[in-house]
Amino acid sequence: MKRAIAALIIAVSALAIGAGELFYISAKTDSYIEMLDKADEQVEMNEMAEAHETVKRLDNRYLNDAKIYDMLMFHSEVNEISSSLAALKRYARTGDVSEFLATSAKIKRALFFMKRARIPRIENIL
Repeated sequence: MKRAIAALIIAVSALAIGAGELFYISAKTDSYIEMLDKADEQVEMNEMAEAHETVKRLDNRYLNDAKIYDMLMFHSEVNEISSSLAALKRYARTGDVSEFLATSAKIKRALFFMKRARIPRIENIL
């Protein structure tokens, strides 16, 4: 009986930790995507200084959260987004609109897949 209770406690704990990770990653990626959308709008309105500030805030926020992401995800995913954000800042500073929008779309796609990978589905579980 003690083993069954211990197994149940472990299973419930694993589910709670997984749900917490899912909600945390979902909330963070949604806020990053919103900031990227705002920066995209600023670039399209030719407000490059404001877009640069938005991307700097996003990069700082992501770097602070990256410490937690390193524990939850593959380092290559975290580093890819980080390096793309650095490039995005450079494009905003230099005023390269087409590269900015392309890199922003790449980051959004990576964030989407990062979020999608945490959703409990058969292909993620197996």
